[in-house]
Parts: sequence; C-alpha cells; structure tokens
Amino acid sequence: MVENVLLNQGHSRLHLSFAVPSFLLMIGCIGWWIAESVEAGRFVGGGSASGLACGIGAGLIIVFEMLLWPRKLLRRLRLIPAKFWMAAHIWLGIVSLPMAVAHCGFHLGGWLPASFMILFVLTIISGLYGLLVQNLLPRWMLRNLPSETIYNQIDYVAKVTVEDARRALLAACGRRATGDGKHAADPVPELIPLSSEPIVVGALRGAGKTQGRSVSSSKFRDATPDAEPLWTAFDELQPYLLEGRNANTPVTSRAGAIRYFQTLRGACGTDSEQVVEMLESYCEQRRQFDVQKRCHHWLHAWLPFHIALSVAVTILLGVHVFTALKYW
Repeated sequence: MVENVLLNQGHSRLHLSFAVPSFLLMIGCIGWWIAESVEAGRFVGGGSASGLACGIGAGLIIVFEMLLWPRKLLRRLRLIPAKFWMAAHIWLGIVSLPMAVAHCGFHLGGWLPASFMILFVLTIISGLYGLLVQNLLPRWMLRNLPSETIYNQIDYVAKVTVEDARRALLAACGRRATGDGKHAADPVPELIPLSSEPIVVGALRGAGKTQGRSVSSSKFRDATPDAEPLWTAFDELQPYLLEGRNANTPVTSRAGAIRYFQTLRGACGTDSEQVVEMLESYCEQRRQFDVQKRCHHWLHAWLPFHIALSVAVTILLGVHVFTALKYW
C-alpha cells in the first residue's frame, strides 16, 4: 500500500480531527452560496462573492492535495507524520468537489471549465475507490487468504513448494521407476533425504478458526505401492503449482481440484493419504496466491490513474485561474 489509510477504530480520532473542520468549511461556504442563490433567484457562479469563495477554497485544497507528492520526496526530513497528511488529503479532497460545483453554479460553461470538472470528478472517484479497496481488501485477505505471502516472493515460494512436494514423494515412494524397471536420476540429488528420516514441509493447517501456512517436520509413511499414481499426479500438478491459473491443468478450478483429488484418493491406499493431503494443500495455497495477485492489482492499479488525473486537474486549474484573471 502507498500509505496507511485504514479507517479503523484506532484512527477514528485522527480522522475526525480533520473530517469535522473540513465539513464545517464546506457547510459554511455552501450555506453562503445557497443564501446568495436564493436571494438572486438562480444558481450564482464564480462571479458572486460566495461562488468566488467556494472556487478559491476548492483551488487551494487542490494545491494542498498535490503537496502530498513533494512531501513523499522529502520524507527523510520527517516534516509531518504521513498519517496526518493522508487524513487531511482524504477529507479535504472530499469536500472540495461540492465547493467546486458551487463555484461553477451547476453550469459547465466552455470547454475549459467543462474539462476541468469532468477530470476533477474522475479524480475524486478514483481516490474514493482507492480508499475503499485499501480499507476492505486487506481485511478480507487476512480472513480468507491464510497462505498470503510477500507479493514479489510468490514465484519463489511456488518453486520451493514444488521442491517440497518432490522431497516428500522421494521420502514416501523413492525414486520414480523408468520403463526398464530402473530408477530415474533426480535432477537435485543433494535434496534427497533418506526415506527413514523426517523432512521439513510447509502446508496449510488450521487450529479452530485460525488458519495459516505452517512448517513442520514430517515422517511420511511408506507409500511405495502407490508410487506410480503419485508421481503421475506430481507431474500433472507441477505446472499449476508453478504458474497458477495460467496453466491448463485438471486442478485449475476449485471444482476440478475436488474431483481430481477424489479420483487420486480412489487410486491410492491409506498409506498415501498424507502425501495426497500435502499435494491438495499445495494446490489450495497456489489458488490463494492467484487470488492475492488479483487483489494486489486492485489495490495498486488505481494509483497511476489517480496521479495522472490529479496532475491534469492541477494544470487545468492553473489555466483556469490565468484566464479568469486575464479577463477579470
């Protein structure tokens, strides 16, 4: 996340300290504008005293909003804590839109004010979208994605998962047999433990309502009679464990995974259940990684659009002020 903008109970006092003054400012300006509009019998615009005040207030807020950018460049100076900047950024940004609408008197006018208002509305909407997803998605991910890991480490964790699965199969089934009955050479012999020793694997486990990926030392039971279906399953699952939903495998969908592991359990004995559970857990972990990637996109993809719109609005604001002063 770019900044901490969670509107939780711990931040309620902080946000109220900025929300209340912001809305009081808006109510004062809009109330004045409404009084003048009622007296004039029409919606007054920027030519009126109240409309001009609303416009100046909204313009100053836009300039303040853009100060968040240089503030990040000067973060080493520790000027003001980021949480205060973000709280002010949120609430002043919200109240600036009604003030801008009052300034224009519900008339878009020429291309310049019309373009400015359209881009300004899109900027506010994109900011509210970012505020919404950054408050809802992290909490949802915490509850529903116990396998969540560092986003940039997903591919590395996927490779480690495949090695864990290979080690477990080697411990439980031994080396896979070739067509002539001999054992095939493993590409990473230094990772092969003795079948009588426990090995360390990670899998999804739960305790009551709490779930998460845990690492434990397990001694796999002898599943040698089921070596062929288990190694075949590993070959079929490996593309999905590495590539996720981009791989075309029987377990890409959740329903397909349920059917696949039901069939695998039917083809294996009870001694292989621990290995099957491990493979199923790894597939569920990979599925959660895919969901995490989509959530990461929703959490961060809006920001470039919001910044680009903000810059465009600031430029148009400067042009609008220049033309307004020129023809005053």
